[in-house]
Amino acid sequence: MTKRALLVVVAIGWLGTARADDSSTARHLMAGVQAFKDGRYEEALVELRVVANAPDAPPDLAFYLGPTLVQLGRDDEAIDVFLGSKASRDELTDFYLGEAYYHLKLYRKARAVFAGLRSRGLGPVLEQGAARYVASIDAVYQQPPRGETIDYYVAQAHERANDPILAAELLDEARQVEALSSDHRRHGELVTALAVQWNRIGRGTDVIELLAPERARPAEGTWQLARAYVAAHDRADATPLLDAIVKSRGPHASEASALLAEPSSP
Repeated sequence: MTKRALLVVVAIGWLGTARADDSSTARHLMAGVQAFKDGRYEEALVELRVVANAPDAPPDLAFYLGPTLVQLGRDDEAIDVFLGSKASRDELTDFYLGEAYYHLKLYRKARAVFAGLRSRGLGPVLEQGAARYVASIDAVYQQPPRGETIDYYVAQAHERANDPILAAELLDEARQVEALSSDHRRHGELVTALAVQWNRIGRGTDVIELLAPERARPAEGTWQLARAYVAAHDRADATPLLDAIVKSRGPHASEASALLAEPSSP
């Protein structure tokens, strides 16, 4: 069974419920899934965009919209949809996410997805596909990556600055690639740039996990970590960092002072 057929089979359960109320949203979703089944991906996208803008859009719309975007080669948009969704992804949705990563040359991110899928156990179609992707990526990284590879991802992140989700993924790829290289002088730069993007999209917990263990942080990294602690309502850890920023009289001193002056959350 192909991935497209698998997607349609899984959609049947939701569509059976949708037919019961026969709402406009349900009709557009059914039309979108049927168009996807027939390989009419542009038409599927039109229908699914209507669903996305509806007040009663299903929470798992990414399951349908993301794969459609991947089939159309709009992988950057697909990543935004997959990662921006609050619904839990299943194996098939993760497979399409892995493909979107792979198409955009985010190979470390793709490998993590496909390796994770294999550890969860898949049917023969997805298992074979995931194994091929893992082998292909491993062949790329038989030798330590060069600095030019890291430069590529950083440059791409700068170009996609208006898309903070994708910019963060590109910088995370750069960080992971740098970890495989023999030269780690850019580590501080990369984790700080990643923290900036993660704070922009509300991933403060990830910022804390990324920067708290760092022994030597750039000044910007300290500021980003302090912001993440404040967002997490962790004044105990935020306060000493904010104090240090104020005393440094650096570029974020006034902002840090303002945060210190704010009343603590109850």
